[in-house]
Amino acid sequence: MRKSGYRGRLLVHGRRGVYHVMSRTACGQFLFGDDEKRVFLSMLRKQAGFCGVELLAYCVMGNHFHLLVAVPDADEVCISDEDLLRRYRLLYDGDCPASSASPLVLAQLLAANEREGQLLRTRILARMHDLSVFMRELKQRFGLWYNDQHQNQGTIWAKRFTSVVVESSREALMTVAAYIDLNPVRAGLVDDPEDYAYSSYGLAIRGQTGARHGYAGVFCDAGTWDVLLPRYRVFLYGKGSRSKGSLDKDFGVIDANRAEQVLKAGGRLAISDVLRLRIRYFSAGTAVGSDSFLTELGRDWKACYGLSRKRDSYPMRCAEWGQLRAFRNLQVEPVDLKSLD
Repeated sequence: MRKSGYRGRLLVHGRRGVYHVMSRTACGQFLFGDDEKRVFLSMLRKQAGFCGVELLAYCVMGNHFHLLVAVPDADEVCISDEDLLRRYRLLYDGDCPASSASPLVLAQLLAANEREGQLLRTRILARMHDLSVFMRELKQRFGLWYNDQHQNQGTIWAKRFTSVVVESSREALMTVAAYIDLNPVRAGLVDDPEDYAYSSYGLAIRGQTGARHGYAGVFCDAGTWDVLLPRYRVFLYGKGSRSKGSLDKDFGVIDANRAEQVLKAGGRLAISDVLRLRIRYFSAGTAVGSDSFLTELGRDWKACYGLSRKRDSYPMRCAEWGQLRAFRNLQVEPVDLKSLD
């Protein structure tokens, strides 16, 4: 058991876990141009398919990326040899390192069903359904590709990654997904998030099937994209579902003075406004969700990590968050007004 006050990465155990995951480049360098973003997204889809991680929403920027991912409980997933081989081929068909068995060799060993094949199967399974392994391998594979392309040496990443647990509810998932999708608007790259081609929302608008499937997961709903899109746009844009030609000229623009005055007076911003700012709850809040979800999570973490807390659910400040609460009571301002500069 870990001691009280544990400050490591807290994970969901014994059930499916959803995480908002972020990682930045070393020294905040803007290393990713269009080609790098395309390659990263290709590797992301392959790594997620191999690991059995569901991509709900994502956005790749010039110096960092955001993911909203669902990781199943490994003990509840049964992987057949056929599925194992299919996933393995996602990573290694045509690009298998010398240190790994080729898909052909793996197929032969699995078919023989002898000790060597079973040991290899166990090692491969250990790399699946694990958030830390998924992120480590994704960043390592992309870093190796980047260094080879740019004659670079050393790591391109600032540190491992940060993550926040997100409740598997429509309110929590939709809020965090919208925050991710609005990254390029916050950065001033586009006025409309659908114009950004390196996010799940931009790709879904362009017809990418996998990206559209992710939003069905965000809505906890198997509805079609045509059904989900209008509902999501109402939330994302704040003023109702819009067509491309009907955007207001001031879309995505917040009056900095008004926002600062509201917050300094202890007021709350509309959700459509606050999502266009940097929100520390989604990077340092440990977990976000309903009161009941966070209370249950706190009990689990107390048993697993030895955490000792007076309470596990705190109201989120600065905006009308509905039923959302935070696991941590942040001692700093939860909204970064500098992102309006």
